[in-house]
Amino acid sequence: MAKQRTKAKAQIQKRKETRQKSWQEQWSKIQTWLPILALTIFAFALPYLTGTNDLFLSSIVLIAVLIAGAVALVWLIGRQSSFSVTVPEIALFAFVVWQWLTVAVSVYRWASLLEASKWTAFAIVALMVRQLSDERNRLWVAIAIVGAMTMTALHGLREYVINAVMGNFGWRIFGPFLQPNLFGNFLLLGFFVALGIAFQSPKGWTFLPAFVALILLVAMALTGSKGTLLAWLLGLMAFGTMAIANSASDQFRKRLWIALAFGLVVLVVVATLVPPIRTRFETIWTTQAHSWIFRLFVWKATFDGVLSKPIAGFGAGTFEWSYPQFTVVGFTRHAHNGFLQVAIESGFVGLTLLFAFFATLIFPRPVQLLISRIAQLPISRIAHTISLRPAQLTIYRPVHSPIQWGCVAAIFAFCLHNLVETAWMTLANLLALSLICGVALSGFQTLWQIQWRWQILLLLPILVGLWHSVAVARGAYFVHQAKSEMLPSSRLYWLENASEADPLNARHLIDRAIFLEAWAKGTGDEFRLKQALQLCDEAVRLQPTRSGNYKVKARILREMGNLREAEKALQTAIKFNRTDTEAILKLGELLEEQGRNDEAMKVYRRLIELDQSPYSRYKPVDQWQDIFIAAGKIRLAKRTEPEEAKKLVGEAETTLKSFLENYLPILEVSDPEVAESQKKFVEMLLREAHNLKGSMP
Repeated sequence: MAKQRTKAKAQIQKRKETRQKSWQEQWSKIQTWLPILALTIFAFALPYLTGTNDLFLSSIVLIAVLIAGAVALVWLIGRQSSFSVTVPEIALFAFVVWQWLTVAVSVYRWASLLEASKWTAFAIVALMVRQLSDERNRLWVAIAIVGAMTMTALHGLREYVINAVMGNFGWRIFGPFLQPNLFGNFLLLGFFVALGIAFQSPKGWTFLPAFVALILLVAMALTGSKGTLLAWLLGLMAFGTMAIANSASDQFRKRLWIALAFGLVVLVVVATLVPPIRTRFETIWTTQAHSWIFRLFVWKATFDGVLSKPIAGFGAGTFEWSYPQFTVVGFTRHAHNGFLQVAIESGFVGLTLLFAFFATLIFPRPVQLLISRIAQLPISRIAHTISLRPAQLTIYRPVHSPIQWGCVAAIFAFCLHNLVETAWMTLANLLALSLICGVALSGFQTLWQIQWRWQILLLLPILVGLWHSVAVARGAYFVHQAKSEMLPSSRLYWLENASEADPLNARHLIDRAIFLEAWAKGTGDEFRLKQALQLCDEAVRLQPTRSGNYKVKARILREMGNLREAEKALQTAIKFNRTDTEAILKLGELLEEQGRNDEAMKVYRRLIELDQSPYSRYKPVDQWQDIFIAAGKIRLAKRTEPEEAKKLVGEAETTLKSFLENYLPILEVSDPEVAESQKKFVEMLLREAHNLKGSMP
């Protein structure tokens, strides 16, 4: 009996151990697959939530990423665990820290805090993906990323089919993005990772990733982005170079040369047969000339801005509030060159740190050589201080993994496209790049152990970014509520909530000022005008380089009868935006109202000069017409000789009619409220021009 009881206990203990082992195996699988599933969902949702730069949805994604980073750090700090970083990550950390430091000198701290939060999220995603992409999981991480991007590509193909059925074969697909070029950039990243999976030769399904790469390529071509296609070709060459350098198999090299030759054939076929991209190449010297020449002027103005503040720039994320004071062409929200934009926002220091990050990712061997030379120096005391060991000075181990070649080629192609487009303009493109960088980072050996005490410092920017992102999200939500309200009191209530929730956002203050101005105009309430003026002053304090703030202030001062101060406000607006034709027009009208007609005529002549300059010849959108220059011509025609007056009025009418026929439909889709007000303004000008023509001899 005793033996039987002992045997029974042993069997029970064995079953317990078996169940425990089984549970541990199951838990290990869950720990492996749950993060990959979460990554798949994140990569799929990313373009749909943030591809159009919707402020509310982008802030929600930022909040989610920053919370994940904060939780991970708190967990490490709680366990008093260190975590390791690689050389590229050290450069990335330095760049992110510099982004936060530029907030101190920023011309608009709200924008700088948001931009620094975005790059912090970039670093968090890259580090998390690097931790996930070990030898066992790298293939599945790559499949998760490519799978999500393929679904987005299918969305774009469906969009093209719908338009092609309606006869619009030249349609450029947008997908869930703000513009086709950004969609093309997103697909560009996915293509090279899919190519890497195909060359990895997974057993039994090599054809599938190759077919997926083809789908991504076709969708990329249908975006009609010339820059994306050229970056794709150079990225393909980079992939081939890495593969040849890392492979000793003659058969593999033969397959690779065939693939490269096939890629060149595909490029020629796509450029000649696919309507959207063929049209873009055919018209590069004709109707498309305005686009690339406009970019040259933008780059020159941006570089002038860089030279004016070469060290720290104007503050992270402040391009659209710093560029206008240097340009001779029209307004643009981005520099059409991501690296130049970083330079004007963060100075040469920020640009150097960002270059260091990408250089160590793309060209690790020269960096390895430099580190090896440093390792020969007597730095044992320094190495001990920063937790380095000589053995750790090997930063990169050559990885014979086509997936990593694909990731590096994708980063290289992204950087090339970034020379002619601000490719990370949307959070979707920025975080998609961070996913690819994370996989590429898994090939690097860690160099530095960050002890848990120092991790508390890393927690600080994450928490500040989280606070700001929550404020931005709440403010954006309240603004959305205000737009849906019909009652003036209700709309004002939500706008006030937006200002309270997001106190650093000058736009909320200006929106309230405009609303109070309109209310005062309708009711004759002087007190509301004074409130509106106070809000304008607060907005100028937060955002002193935006010409629009001064235009609203000038309009309110004019209504209050303070013409001298209104004139100063308009002159300040023109100082910060040299090509703000509305401010120039309003200044001329204000001078005319004061009886200073000679000065007013000089101001109107300035508008005519702009019409004959690169400002009017090279435009970001070909259909766009400047209605304020047309208004200036009508004002000038009233005080000039009949022959010149007829010419000016005829030109103004042509511009205004072109605006109604060609540009207004685009504006109605993008900004209905602005479209409505500008339509009324144009119709008033056309009536004025008609009456003026009728009074001419």
